[in-house]
Amino acid sequence: MLTRTLLMVRHGESEGNAARMFTGHGASPLTALGARQAEAVAGALVGVAPTAIYSSDLPRALATAAPLAARAGVAVHADHRLRERDMGAFVGVPFKVLEAEQPEAWRALLARDLEFTPPEGESHRQCAARMSAALDEILARHATGTVVVFSHGVVMHHALRHLLGASTPGLILATDNCGVHRLEWREFGVLRVAALNDTSHLDGLRSS
Repeated sequence: MLTRTLLMVRHGESEGNAARMFTGHGASPLTALGARQAEAVAGALVGVAPTAIYSSDLPRALATAAPLAARAGVAVHADHRLRERDMGAFVGVPFKVLEAEQPEAWRALLARDLEFTPPEGESHRQCAARMSAALDEILARHATGTVVVFSHGVVMHHALRHLLGASTPGLILATDNCGVHRLEWREFGVLRVAALNDTSHLDGLRSS
């Protein structure tokens, strides 16, 4: 018997995503496509009858959560610990510029170096610790029901590794904009991974 479901959703396409630059904790509104993606994921998830909705407090995540919250009639709980990795001084820097001007930093980012810390930012290890703590607390609060968490690509990678006990070096669990991960807890402590990075609800938007 299914006892609890966790759905983790990445925010829709942001201006930073479209421009291929580091956004981190910076403000980066959804693009027009991102807003349509948010509506599409709301349409796909409203039928699961969410009992709780949590979101990063960054505008792009809150804007993605809003359509589902409105349709389901469930309030959004904003939590700053669900924010994207803090990229510090790299916020607003295009990927290609950092690659050209700071190749060592670029290589550390590509390698997912756990200890590398952008100036004024946070390391992967720090990012993983705060996201894991937030998720553990949320799950402890909801032993049953369907919990939806709206967050960001890097922190969701860390959340999945934490929940699945994945320790393989170099393993990256990617999430597309408005991709959905579905994890189900069943009787006898069984955790079932029902879907990873499901984007089927976005099929009609890919060619638009």
